[in-house]
Amino acid sequence: MTALNLSYNTSIIGAGAWGRALAHTLSNNGKKVLIFARDKKKSEEELLESSVSITDNISEVISLNKPLIISTPVASLNDIGKLLKEHNFLLPILLTCKGIEPNSGLFPTEIISDYISKDNLAVLSGPSFASEVIQNKPTAVTIASPNKEVRKVFTELFHQKYFRIYESTDILGCQLGGAMKNILSVAVGISDGLSLGANARAALITRGIQEIKSVGKALRCDDQTISGLSGFGDLVLTANDNQSRNRRFGLEIANGNNIKEAEKKIGQVVEGINASIGLQILIKKHNLNLPICSKVFDIITGIIDPKTAVDQLLIRDQKEEFDQ
Repeated sequence: MTALNLSYNTSIIGAGAWGRALAHTLSNNGKKVLIFARDKKKSEEELLESSVSITDNISEVISLNKPLIISTPVASLNDIGKLLKEHNFLLPILLTCKGIEPNSGLFPTEIISDYISKDNLAVLSGPSFASEVIQNKPTAVTIASPNKEVRKVFTELFHQKYFRIYESTDILGCQLGGAMKNILSVAVGISDGLSLGANARAALITRGIQEIKSVGKALRCDDQTISGLSGFGDLVLTANDNQSRNRRFGLEIANGNNIKEAEKKIGQVVEGINASIGLQILIKKHNLNLPICSKVFDIITGIIDPKTAVDQLLIRDQKEEFDQ
């Protein structure tokens, strides 16, 4: 497949599992897509849809001047932002990565808005394993943007029978849920790796939602967003299924592997690591008490071992359930 002689509806930066799943979904919806892949040959073997073309020239994707979808790890966003600014890109952009930048505590839209207008930005988030999207299994996600026209552009591109889109104006709240669920899924993976049982898993998920709400309150996010697809929905998915790389990472840590060994075994970017580090900036800035997420950070940074972290969580003082 080559990037010639097609009238494209949109373009994608990133040909990883999620980028390929989104390209597949767009193709099912009758859309023609140009996707940037670092390894063009490999992607040509993996992307079989005739309406999806591949290029290894990122400038070609940006110069297409069509609505753009960014499906890369958070760590790539500054470099992509610089390219967008160089090309004076002015069209709608959909960010599909989930995380928090570890050095700044910024969310994806906050990073990209240093380079382009934030009015052109939207995010896609929700419970959605790429492998199931590619198999056309029913999936529901949220597209969020304060700009109604930007939401409309991407909703019309994606919405279909097997990939249902729900709209939201709470762009920061959707990113918060998508980032923190990765950290909390690491915690659940550790708990299950230590064989603490189903009761402990349920407690971690439920108390984890309260921690997301606590940050959401500080950032003035909508509580309903945290309870929706991009918050509770995504956490339930990633905490309970081994398709989640963050959950599997937690399992590896509980089994005695160090951070580098666990990452190597996963073989993909574990966004919960950087998100945990970035969240610490927000915890300090807003004086937040997030015991579960903080213990994950302590484990990731080698301050404490998983069993001791669990013991410290269990001996915390008794409190009212919904105290902050």
